Parts: sequence; C-alpha cells; structure tokens
Amino acid sequence: MKRLEFFSNILKAMISVAGALMLIGWLIAPTFWSKPLSYVATIILPYVPNLFKLLKVEFSTPLTLAYEGFLVVAMVLGIDLNWYSQIFVTASGDSYYDKIVHFFSGILVALAGQELFALYMRQIHNQKPARWFQALFLVGAVALVAVGWECYEFLYDTFCDGNMQELVKSGVADTMWDMIASLVGGLLCIVCLIKPKLTPKPQKSAKIN
Repeated sequence: MKRLEFFSNILKAMISVAGALMLIGWLIAPTFWSKPLSYVATIILPYVPNLFKLLKVEFSTPLTLAYEGFLVVAMVLGIDLNWYSQIFVTASGDSYYDKIVHFFSGILVALAGQELFALYMRQIHNQKPARWFQALFLVGAVALVAVGWECYEFLYDTFCDGNMQELVKSGVADTMWDMIASLVGGLLCIVCLIKPKLTPKPQKSAKIN
C-alpha cells in the first residue's frame, strides 16, 4: 500500500507540474496555449482528495490513484492537449474519446459514492442498509455529478466566453450523450458493487457409524 501511496504522490505532482508548465506556456505564447483556466484547474484538482482529508473524509489509495489517472486522461490529455477534438473523432464530429471519458467518470463517481456511503453507515448505523437504498444513493450521486458538470460547461461558456461545449461538437444531443455515457458507466459499476455475494452452502457432516 505504501508503494501505491508513493506512486500516487508522484503522479499528483506530475499532473500539477504539467499544468504549471502549460500555464507558463500561456504567458509566453497565449495564442498557442489558450486555456489558462484549464491549466490552473490541472494544478489544483489533484489535491481535491487532500481537501476531503481536512473534512475528515479519507478515500482509499486505489481510488485516489484512479482519480489521478482520470485527471491525466480527462484534463491533461483531453482538455489541455485537445485530445477531445483529435482522438477518435468521426467524420460527423462525434468524439468517442469524449464519451469514453464520461463513461469512466460515471464509474469513478460511483466508486467514490460507495466509499462515502460506507463511511456514513459506519458512523451512523451498525446494521447493513437495504440494497435498494444503497443503489438509489449511488445512482443519485452519479446523476448529480453528470448533470452538474454539464451545467458547469454551459455556465462557463456563457459567462467566461469559453468553448467547453464546443471542443468537438455542440448541441443538445452531445450534452445528452455525455450524461447518458456517465450514467451507463455508473450503473454498470453500481450493479457490480451491490450484487449479492454467493455464499457456499454448508456441507453436511458425515455420520459416524
């Protein structure tokens, strides 16, 4: 586990350094490095788990590592280096890279929601909750983040003259497919998290004559 923590800290630092270098690039050549707010976000976002620690909420090291890997794919490669508009883009302007990222975002949120849910249940209750309530909580968390992110993109483009909704293809259909991809990823993860575990039947002891 300590090796995972060490690797997580290295990856966290590398993401922040990448954001800082691109921010410096923007100061030198703003026409080429044209996303300063994204670069600032790349510097800050790796430390979100540390903020949760201050709130007495500590996520597992594997989940933190998965979150940092997601930042590499979604932020550094996707937004900062324009992979959304360059990788897996169809002739009609649809980006499979974008949908893949949203799909895995749903999985990541479901896993984070599961850890938060388990922490809450340990602190408040001693008995195991009903699966339907656990599923409802996790689906709500995935849907909230998916909708909240699309709202953020819309508000950013509206008030900050950005182009987050137009990195590849604009329109209601693109926004809806983003949310659907997140929900599908989250639902598949939730099914795996709450499915009942098969317990082996106790074997009958042999009779001794």
